Amino acid sequence: MSYDKCKKCNELYTDIDLNWCKQCQIKDLKKKFTKWTSGNEKIDNFIQERQLEIDSPQSKILEWIPYEQFSDINEVNNDDLSTVYSTLWKNGPLYWDSEDVEYSRRDSLKITLKYLHNLQNIEEFLNEVKVNSINMVVYGISQNSNSEEYIMVLQDYCIKCNKGYTDVWNKWCKQCQTNNLKKNFINWTSGNEKIDNFIQEKQLEIDSPQSTILKWIPYEQFSDINEVNNDDLSTVYSAKWKSGPIYWDKYIKKDINYQNNEITLKYLHNLQNIEEFLNEV
Repeated sequence: MSYDKCKKCNELYTDIDLNWCKQCQIKDLKKKFTKWTSGNEKIDNFIQERQLEIDSPQSKILEWIPYEQFSDINEVNNDDLSTVYSTLWKNGPLYWDSEDVEYSRRDSLKITLKYLHNLQNIEEFLNEVKVNSINMVVYGISQNSNSEEYIMVLQDYCIKCNKGYTDVWNKWCKQCQTNNLKKNFINWTSGNEKIDNFIQEKQLEIDSPQSTILKWIPYEQFSDINEVNNDDLSTVYSAKWKSGPIYWDKYIKKDINYQNNEITLKYLHNLQNIEEFLNEV
């Protein structure tokens, strides 16, 4: 018996590591076409076409999602183009389980519902689904059972830039955070161009909500300064940093300060120039 072959069709798995067979998964999806409908032929055809385009176990399977699948619906943004809600999807999206060799669901997933305003026809709506699929995960299409409006069902996403979060769990968007840091460059300076450039470059290298944001910190921000070590290379002090370092709060979706944080100040001796100091940093 070959473990590289699909048990259903006896052909090599498309993805051997994850026991996934494209041919068989597409057949299974086709068989289920008769088990669901949006009530709109164009939407059904659109979803079916997208489902048959899957080419890996990581491919998201677009679905028709009944509106009663959503709970805890709360409006988070409203403008001329769209209204956005956060909600829980009871069943959750499909994902490939390589151990059970089948698709399973992640239940009670927090997702986003997006209503689009001023669309002239269903073709415009479906085109918006395509466009949104470029930058974020579109799980499916639904319809409000009261208003009969069609809805895009998306991953939780950044409403500032209209793109998927870099870190969905922490609701953190790299593009927006680096833009915020850039805008703030004019609000501080060390008085030394090389130091300013160094800090700015480091700030723009952040790639996760856990990234430490290097800052220029005015000396008056420190209190309770006490020497703890002194040798030929350096002098070290303990201190409290009044405003404290920045960390990401996913609940309010912004950086906040951890005030009165205990930190260490390190003076370096015998350095010849600012480049040596920055190299030590």
